[in-house]
Amino acid sequence: MKISKIYSNLPNIFEPINFNDGFNVIIGEIQLHSDHGKDSHNLGKSKLADLIDFGFLKKRSKEMFLFKHLDRFASFTFYFEVKLNDGKFITIRRSVSDNSKIYIKRHDYNRQNFTDLPDNEWDYKKLAIANAKLLLDSILNLTSISPWDYRMAISYALRRQDDFNDIFQLKKFGSKHIHWKPYIGHLLGFNAENLTINYELKNSIDKINEKLIELQKEIGLYQGDEEEMLKDTLSVWVQEAHILEEQLDSFNFDAADTNIVEELSEHIDTEIDELNRIRYYINTNLKKLRKAESKQPTDFNISKTEQLFKEAGVIFGEQIKKSYSQLVEFNHKITIERSGFVKKQIYDLEQQLLSVTSRLTELNTQKSQRVSFLTNTNTFEKYKEVSNRLVRINTEIHYIHSKLEISEQIKARKSESRLLSNQKSEVVEKIRLDRESVTHSETSIYKLVKENFSTFVKLVLDKDGRISTEQNQEGNLVFHAGFINGDFNFTSESDGCSYKKILCMGYDLAISLAYSNKNFIRFIYHDGGLETLDSRKKIEFLKYVRIIPELYGIQYILTVIDSDLPEGVEFTEDEIALKLHDNGNDGLLFKMPPW
Repeated sequence: MKISKIYSNLPNIFEPINFNDGFNVIIGEIQLHSDHGKDSHNLGKSKLADLIDFGFLKKRSKEMFLFKHLDRFASFTFYFEVKLNDGKFITIRRSVSDNSKIYIKRHDYNRQNFTDLPDNEWDYKKLAIANAKLLLDSILNLTSISPWDYRMAISYALRRQDDFNDIFQLKKFGSKHIHWKPYIGHLLGFNAENLTINYELKNSIDKINEKLIELQKEIGLYQGDEEEMLKDTLSVWVQEAHILEEQLDSFNFDAADTNIVEELSEHIDTEIDELNRIRYYINTNLKKLRKAESKQPTDFNISKTEQLFKEAGVIFGEQIKKSYSQLVEFNHKITIERSGFVKKQIYDLEQQLLSVTSRLTELNTQKSQRVSFLTNTNTFEKYKEVSNRLVRINTEIHYIHSKLEISEQIKARKSESRLLSNQKSEVVEKIRLDRESVTHSETSIYKLVKENFSTFVKLVLDKDGRISTEQNQEGNLVFHAGFINGDFNFTSESDGCSYKKILCMGYDLAISLAYSNKNFIRFIYHDGGLETLDSRKKIEFLKYVRIIPELYGIQYILTVIDSDLPEGVEFTEDEIALKLHDNGNDGLLFKMPPW
């Protein structure tokens, strides 16, 4: 699949662009050298990549220039002529205003102009985007990247300025490794299904663990097994509820009296005594702290202190390191810190006192109610109190039942997490074995890509380059590409901006060459990449991309500013697909005022 031609229904504004099957250059010329207000990087060469993406049915985005400036482009209809791997052609028609209706026509020859072709003569008419993508995927037949569709290959074929920061990861994929790593693994010859499953299992386990944290917060923390503790507590409450129900049925409250006496002596009185001791302790400490807070810091006697420093200077000489002013400043800092610490302690103790006082009020109220119950001879009043107590106990029973339900959910989630973790371990082992098989194979696509990359780095940069993979702790594959030293270790030299760009381009070329005899995309569009390279490296790179890709049947499209070209480098008319310049609107991709 190669790009053959791009044209529009408004050729006076957007002129047709014809591409050859081999090396193509989109060149921007700087003609107004003295006009510093002009930007030679705003000619439209980068917009061409967005336009090609639009032609290959990228979904509408408000950030894309066609829709961001809809008032300028609403009247445009674009035509994208594509050469198939079998030598035949298709043309994709897509308008800006009605961009969700796609037209496709098959044909045997290139350089067609279908701008006046009636709707009924198109082979496929008014296709919805989803259906058009399915049809286009079938026509392009890129079986080598299955189960991904052609859109994934297009993403890597159009390497924009923002996509040169990482050799393997494009900017559009963000931090979600599952969106791109399995595809890269597939291209390098690894089992992508296992890579995808491993990411999916990790995501599932993480979601379960997040839910477990939420459930654990709901149920609270218990010492020991939470289910056992809850059931033991439930048993006590159920037994007490049963006793109270019997008392209510028989109208006999002797047992309730006994229970209240026990509760007063064993629980309420004990807690009240303990809280009173704590309150006394807090009040005592508060008095001491407030007294300390009210004291003013002792001032220095200036004359005596200065005299002391002078005498010390005579005796100890240079051993006196602190000046008088430093000593005063030190005292000031200590005073401030001490004051802040005292205030913090007072605040904490006051909060504790409020809490203790509140609890004491609550306990004394309960004690009063129970004493009233014991001294009350009115049977109906006791009946009412026991009934109220039964209601409170039943509420507790219901609350524990709800917690037990949460406990069951926790058990189920933990069981599911263990099951998924076991599955993940199995998948991780499969990834390990697959990686060993691929890396040890002498006939794998991985070996071929590595060789292509190393050859590119050697011919273009005269350095030793390598692609390698490793398996990380999560079991995922990590991909590396860069320069290596004499010990076959990666160096940091390839992390620089200029080398990073050229290595990205080298990787794309290495993949395309390795897949040149397979059902794979056969064009590469690199937006820039030569700007920061040394002139000698630029010359070697241009030699490579003018010859090697074409030998393998790969179409290569490079955008470049003429000022970035080494002296003496010229392109033929056949190689120049589009020439842009900064001297007026006629030199822009769209011959209209800049937006």
